[in-house]
Amino acid sequence: MTKSRQWCFVLRSKILLALILGGTFQIALAQEHVWAPNFSVGLSIPEISAEDQNGILRTFDDLKGEKGLLFMLSRSFDW
Repeated sequence: MTKSRQWCFVLRSKILLALILGGTFQIALAQEHVWAPNFSVGLSIPEISAEDQNGILRTFDDLKGEKGLLFMLSRSFDW
């Protein structure tokens, strides 16, 4: 191997090692967070109602169809 190829190999090895170690530390720091301990899978949801964009009060029963309703929430960093 030439000097430049050795240097390139060493640089790539160091970068790969840094990525592996960084990923390992991220996994080690990750914790399983139970965000809704009172809502087990299969339970009915509590009554939910909110105004739509036209000011009309809507409930879950108003919105669900014959196949149900896909209800998604997004937790932001500002909560």
